[in-house]
Amino acid sequence: MTHLNQAGINSLTINLTLPSLLQIIAFAIAVGIAVHAGNHLACDFPLLVNSSPEKFSLISSDFHNKRPTYKSLLTGVEGVTGISMVVLMAISFTLATHHFRRNALRLPSPFNRLTGFNAFWYSHHLFGLVYVLLLVHGTFLYLTHRWYQKTVRISIAIYNEGHV
Repeated sequence: MTHLNQAGINSLTINLTLPSLLQIIAFAIAVGIAVHAGNHLACDFPLLVNSSPEKFSLISSDFHNKRPTYKSLLTGVEGVTGISMVVLMAISFTLATHHFRRNALRLPSPFNRLTGFNAFWYSHHLFGLVYVLLLVHGTFLYLTHRWYQKTVRISIAIYNEGHV
């Protein structure tokens, strides 16, 4: 950001300060999560659960020859880790908003510790847990059999997210 400002490039485009850049990144992550989860919940899971026996027989070995239910897909390792990641990221995103970060929100006694910079700072440590859940989530993928197809994609996602 400093180099952009010194070079005058930043004044040619939009004025990107660090907080606004981080908000853009957070918004992009939220859109990606919504598209990814929405695709699974609205398209993939109903198609899988309601598929004909002939079509399901093509992939039945990935599900131990037993047709999954919508509930079993949500309560499996992939579903639990996916939902947990969304919840933890929503907590971090909420505590990073202006009102929580600047202690502008006055909450009752036990909840007043959820505001202020410390809550904002420590909530970002949840991303370490999110990364672990992401690795577990990627390891238990259905329809992907080679280990390097599961782990390499996750490693690239973590590397790219950390260097954005």
